[in-house]
Amino acid sequence: MPIVYRAANMVDAQLVLDELKAAGLSARISGQYLSGAVGEIPPNEAISVWVDSDRQYTLARQVVTEFEASQRTGGAEKPCHGCGEMLAPQFGKCWNCGAWQSVEP
Repeated sequence: MPIVYRAANMVDAQLVLDELKAAGLSARISGQYLSGAVGEIPPNEAISVWVDSDRQYTLARQVVTEFEASQRTGGAEKPCHGCGEMLAPQFGKCWNCGAWQSVEP
């Protein structure tokens, strides 16, 4: 069971878990009961999201990368590469056709 995401807090971990499950992947959060220890240990060392199979790792990392990209809110709207719908920069996936949007550094 590989780690695919180290979360800053439980909210981020749950959002990533929800995205992974929406993509059909089996995943879980580890360290959710350690959130009270944050301050003594770094938060990204306490809370993590794991996929249940090594075979799911590549797809899971893609989902996490898209999630992280969706959290960036700067920039102009861009057309979806799948359907051409204009999307705000915080959307990692098109609301109209469901296509994942490319991640730009």
